[in-house]
Amino acid sequence: MMKLQVEKFAPIARFGMQAEKFGQFKTGLLVPIKINERRNDYAFSPNPLPADWAPDVKLWPLITEARAAVSALDGAGGILPNPSLLFRPLQRREAIKSNRIEGTYVSAEEMLRYEVHKSLNKDYHGEKINDWQEVMEYDLAIGVGCERIAQGDPLDRKLICDLHSKLLSGSRGKYKSPGHFRDGQVYVSGSRYIPPTADLIESQFANLEEYLTSAHCDPLVRAFIAHYQFEAIHPFKDGNGRLGRLLLSLCIYKWLGHSHAWLYLSEYFEKNRAEYIDRMFNISTNGNWEEWIEFCLLGTIEQANSALDKCRKLNDIKRRYEQKYSQLSPRMGLIINGLLSIPYTDAVQLSRDLGVSRPTAQADILKLCEAGVLKHLPGTSRPKAYSASEIFEIAYD
Repeated sequence: MMKLQVEKFAPIARFGMQAEKFGQFKTGLLVPIKINERRNDYAFSPNPLPADWAPDVKLWPLITEARAAVSALDGAGGILPNPSLLFRPLQRREAIKSNRIEGTYVSAEEMLRYEVHKSLNKDYHGEKINDWQEVMEYDLAIGVGCERIAQGDPLDRKLICDLHSKLLSGSRGKYKSPGHFRDGQVYVSGSRYIPPTADLIESQFANLEEYLTSAHCDPLVRAFIAHYQFEAIHPFKDGNGRLGRLLLSLCIYKWLGHSHAWLYLSEYFEKNRAEYIDRMFNISTNGNWEEWIEFCLLGTIEQANSALDKCRKLNDIKRRYEQKYSQLSPRMGLIINGLLSIPYTDAVQLSRDLGVSRPTAQADILKLCEAGVLKHLPGTSRPKAYSASEIFEIAYD
């Protein structure tokens, strides 16, 4: 009997390939598989890339608009005095939103409290500890991926497997072969789709790797095609959805030559989750690339404009805070800059960063609390942590 591995995907429902949906223009083969003693089904083996498809002329205005939106975002983010003012919140939001698509619901404030405790080398226990760890691991994987791309690493098997290892390094993922391709059949709970059999993974991934490391078409369109293909192959036991969305952002970052990875689409995919799944499924069943590319281009425009708006607002806060609070003490400008990158602090960390005594750091914190910049972060003590609420609200909504 074939080994069966269930990958988490909420909500859970009966699985099974809807073979009757696959028509004349399907983009792969249906391969018979045996689920158990009483049940047979099909797995889908996607065709090699590049896809036998090119954007219709009617999509080019949308491609041009999307390219302009991400270019404007890269330009605005690139001239920030401190680019982490924008890219750190965007990365953290991506980690939260991508995990939500998989059914892991963690708020930005919960992650903030978790990060505070980790920075103090404290154990943080709670019912959602595994959820918090998974989101943090995704955030760390984004950072590693961006750093490797900035160093000039190719989008190849080594990088992808390394990122998968980072993504599944915690308590729930460490038993699911981090960094290694699956050796058995998987299915996606709540889906109509069964990925290809394990014996096909090596050849299919080799084809995807070749596609990732050689130019074929417009970089945005190419990135969306690569994202579909990765999800169709589903090469790992777990984490394919999250890793595929992370890979999408890295493709856009590298292929468009941006200064940082500014664009993340998980928020858009989560908001339009049913359509996100349907559009990919319709490629497999009927070769409907056009609707998928259009869907992704619209998401690119929406997310780029949203990030650009955050950039402007955060930059406005920076100028306003520096003008208003730098007069309180010579150190306030340094504290404000730090809060714009990481919107929380505590007396212990601040005393280390500024090279001052803990009482001095605490006095500066209290001044900013009185000014309304900081407030106590509930659930933290010894030392108390404080969040910059206005910055936090803009960055994380």
